[in-house]
Amino acid sequence: MAFEGYREDRRGHWFNYPFPSSVSIIYVDVNETETKWYLIDEQEKHLIRIRDEKQMEMLYYCMYGVRLNDEKINWIIDKNGGGFKYYDSIDDFKKRPR
Repeated sequence: MAFEGYREDRRGHWFNYPFPSSVSIIYVDVNETETKWYLIDEQEKHLIRIRDEKQMEMLYYCMYGVRLNDEKINWIIDKNGGGFKYYDSIDDFKKRPR
């Protein structure tokens, strides 16, 4: 069964319920040795990929987050899905127009 999205009545709190906060950590296990890490800001609708090796190492050992798969990440950034703006790195996010 294909993923069809998250509940619209929970928009803005898909990944931080029951602890309301704007920014959460989410991740995708690619395989046994590779994990993709993201920051998701549900209020501003930003999805930011974390690529810095030291930051990823810190997240791997020190943090927890919501585990997703690539299908759900693609839905989040699809304009007909979650409609989030995707940034491929923190540097890309810092360069965005304000």
